[in-house]
Amino acid sequence: MKKILLMILLSFTLVLVACTGDKEGDKDNEPTAQEIFDRKFEFLEANNYDLEIKIRDHQTLLDTVVQMSFDGTKIRYVDADYIAYYDNSGAKSKMYVKQGDEYVVSESNFKSSSLLYYGFEFDQFDANGDTMFIMKSDQYSTLDSFIGLEGGVTSISSLQVRVDENHLTQVIFDITVGETVYLVTLTISNIGQVSLVLPA
Repeated sequence: MKKILLMILLSFTLVLVACTGDKEGDKDNEPTAQEIFDRKFEFLEANNYDLEIKIRDHQTLLDTVVQMSFDGTKIRYVDADYIAYYDNSGAKSKMYVKQGDEYVVSESNFKSSSLLYYGFEFDQFDANGDTMFIMKSDQYSTLDSFIGLEGGVTSISSLQVRVDENHLTQVIFDITVGETVYLVTLTISNIGQVSLVLPA
């Protein structure tokens, strides 16, 4: 189960990018609601932030928490005692997995360009105040690429985006895997402050 969720979340989060739209035009005008929305996602272009992924089983109320850090082409993934790094700087991705006191290096088929690409767009959401956007009911078909991923996901629902005055802070949604519903909370922090060093 954890492997299925990991693949889903890697595919969903590592390519979490917003469409920034047309930035041409008169800069003296007040920004539109769409421009304000798009600006909340601009930090993702630098790919430097921490991400906490919390997965709550609605039936058992048990949480699984995974930490990820992004620093350009380098990624760190931590799930309890499991620690892995990804290096996407070359033609092929490399994965470093901690085993004992050492890291075992292998090729990985993980590349951002090969993952599902999904960009949130302003028109897909209804605003709920200044800090929350809720996906419109007729927009869930845009998530169909995730349905059946790894043979597990049967639906994604109740997706909302939370922002502060500067950027995206959380993405929250329900995901159904088989008969089990999970609440997934993606929390973004430490924007522009992450420095990763790959294992020697």
